Amino acid sequence: MSEDAPSTSAARPSAFGRLLAFLSAIGTAWIFLLMVLICSDVASRDAFNAPILGVPEMVQFSIVGIVFLQLPQTLRSGGLTRSDVLLSGIVRRWPRGGYAMQCLFDLIAAGLFAVIFAATLPLLQAAFTNAEFYGSTGVVQIPIWPLKLLILIGCTAMASQFLLHAWQDALIALGKRPSAPIQGAPE
Repeated sequence: MSEDAPSTSAARPSAFGRLLAFLSAIGTAWIFLLMVLICSDVASRDAFNAPILGVPEMVQFSIVGIVFLQLPQTLRSGGLTRSDVLLSGIVRRWPRGGYAMQCLFDLIAAGLFAVIFAATLPLLQAAFTNAEFYGSTGVVQIPIWPLKLLILIGCTAMASQFLLHAWQDALIALGKRPSAPIQGAPE
């Protein structure tokens, strides 16, 4: 298994692996802070009949950012939900062909995240240039550009991780590396 492949051994992860773990940790901390904010809002509503302004907007805004921060590590660790019934059967009967199909899937997925990146980049530029905000004017205003930036970071990380998976699958499909179970597939 290469340094960039997920591993359960005590091997030290690559710099890229540490970066993805760091992004995921930021997402986890963000979830914790949202939980504190939501609980504070509920307590404030109950005790003082005074909600904290902007909590629903902050939660709506945060969900997308958290997903794009945590998705790359989820992919790397093999936790991305998928159905591998067909692919697992092909890998058992024809390992190199199955890995070639998996490589194609990974390349298409990397391309999809590249398309999302390309579609989001002008939105980031417009949000930054026009100082666009999310929320209610005069109540709560959250700048949009940081969220668009997180989407770009997440797309870059996802595309990179899919390309790493594609490279590993291509090496197996070409017979240059021994086969291993497909990520998330039953053994």
